[in-house]
Amino acid sequence: MLAGKKELRRMIAKIKNISYEETVFEDIHLTSQENYLLQSMLERYHNGEPLSKILNCRAFWEHDFFINGDVLDPRPETEILIEMILERFDRQSEINFLDIGTGSGCILLSLLQEYKNAHGTGIDVSSSAINVAKHNQKKFGIENANFIECDWKDFFCDEKIDVIVSNPPYIRSCDISSLDENVRSYDPLLALDGGESGLDAYFSIAQLAKRWLKPNGCIFLEVGYDQMSSVSSILQSNNFKIFEIKKDYSDINRGIGAIL
Repeated sequence: MLAGKKELRRMIAKIKNISYEETVFEDIHLTSQENYLLQSMLERYHNGEPLSKILNCRAFWEHDFFINGDVLDPRPETEILIEMILERFDRQSEINFLDIGTGSGCILLSLLQEYKNAHGTGIDVSSSAINVAKHNQKKFGIENANFIECDWKDFFCDEKIDVIVSNPPYIRSCDISSLDENVRSYDPLLALDGGESGLDAYFSIAQLAKRWLKPNGCIFLEVGYDQMSSVSSILQSNNFKIFEIKKDYSDINRGIGAIL
């Protein structure tokens, strides 16, 4: 893959620690060390590594998040979950959020920037992912978030949760090998592989959520492109009532909201 002018400017901005707008080529001088770094970036990009991983930066909602190979790249379709919650709850609400499989922390931290009176917990089995989330928490100066390394089934909450949100792994195991190279090789398998049916995480979350949520507590989940019917059935069989299914920007049923 050859880098275009836009990608090249973003690499130079990273190397020079300047804004994208400041990278006017005729005014940029690279030292030998900076040129070496640029060539290294270009080689990585040529070999298929996503630009976001090379730059350790991915835009999500209203901010640029630090990311690396330990976390899933935030995707635009995941912003659907933020939109659904904002449509249902007033921004002044004192919500207790739980983000399951928090990864970079992009969902929880974006929500807490919208809900100043809320607080939230993000859990992830990966200690490396939790470190990334804490890095982003510090970057944005968000004090009302807590990130915990733990397996979902081992999580214990001192108080019941108002809202659970998650973008769980939902790719069928047999489909992993057919994913685009920039996803298969550079996003963590743990964040992609949803088991034989792709639904393992949904079964687990639906059962655990009944233990964690307050009465009338809500759950918001991102769903694979052909899984909405199955996920709806899983939630309903666990006593949830579906109140919204929202399409993403490609007109695919992507987000589901349900109440206990």
